[in-house]
Amino acid sequence: MVGAQHPQPVGQQLGERAGGPGRIPRLPPPPGEGRTMASLVGLLLVSKRPSSDASARLARTQAMNVAAELQWNLTPPRSFANRDVVIAAAMEPAYEIGGDAFDYAVAGDHVHLAVFDAMGHDSHAGLAANLAVSACRNNRRQGTALITTSERVEQVLLDHFGHNTYVTAILADINARTGLLSWISRGHHPPVLIRGGRRITSLPCPPAHPLGTELGIRATLCREQLEPGDRILLYTDGVIEARDATGHEFGLARFTDFIIRQHADGLSVPETLRRLMSAVLTHHGDRLRDDATVVCLEWHGPSRNTELRPTRGPQAG
Repeated sequence: MVGAQHPQPVGQQLGERAGGPGRIPRLPPPPGEGRTMASLVGLLLVSKRPSSDASARLARTQAMNVAAELQWNLTPPRSFANRDVVIAAAMEPAYEIGGDAFDYAVAGDHVHLAVFDAMGHDSHAGLAANLAVSACRNNRRQGTALITTSERVEQVLLDHFGHNTYVTAILADINARTGLLSWISRGHHPPVLIRGGRRITSLPCPPAHPLGTELGIRATLCREQLEPGDRILLYTDGVIEARDATGHEFGLARFTDFIIRQHADGLSVPETLRRLMSAVLTHHGDRLRDDATVVCLEWHGPSRNTELRPTRGPQAG
């Protein structure tokens, strides 16, 4: 037919509309595909870390001391979440950790938390903390109760170090279904409970002697019923005793107030701890004299919150 035009190929038509001859425009990915891809890449990276030095070399910005190498290869991931709880932890100085350590584990409806602080700030302290964590795990995986576990951890420390070192610790279990918290103190700072995003309570518990001192003070099992949205904080003295240039400590009040303000802003538990450690370092002129470790657990309760965002529990009156 005179004057008739041959239809262009579909690809060419699309290409011209996209600004280039013969180039098919890239359509946006289906909803959720980007998040799935990011999760897959993250999973691949994490799965390679135990068998690859390349990841460590790329991630590190300075040399790590031997004690820190011990600790970071022992600790669980710094964040975890399921339908019942969110757990996050942070340790500083990351490249020079000495005697601090943390641990957590989930088995069915039960969650285990622990924080350890060994005497000193060197590889000897790192070995003591590592031994305490390993002995604790060994007994926990046999179903040993908290008090007996702590006694066996102490015996392991005595067998290896005699009375030349000691470790303070909090060992805790949470029933994720009911919210019942059980814990013992081996000469350590008491846990802190934040309820309703505002109310702060230190959870007192008669402390036994630090692990390794063999002073004969028996541990007491203490309990607290959690409410949905409650946050439990375990920490070492390096957090609250960090001093600024004028000698003022960071302090427990500033520590807990910081956590509450971040909660009010809707920040996740891991991001809250990241900002907390940044604030502690800044307060101490970016150079800590002692290890600083925090472990935070948020219990969701019946809300079954599957996100890392804060659970809105009952508001304090």
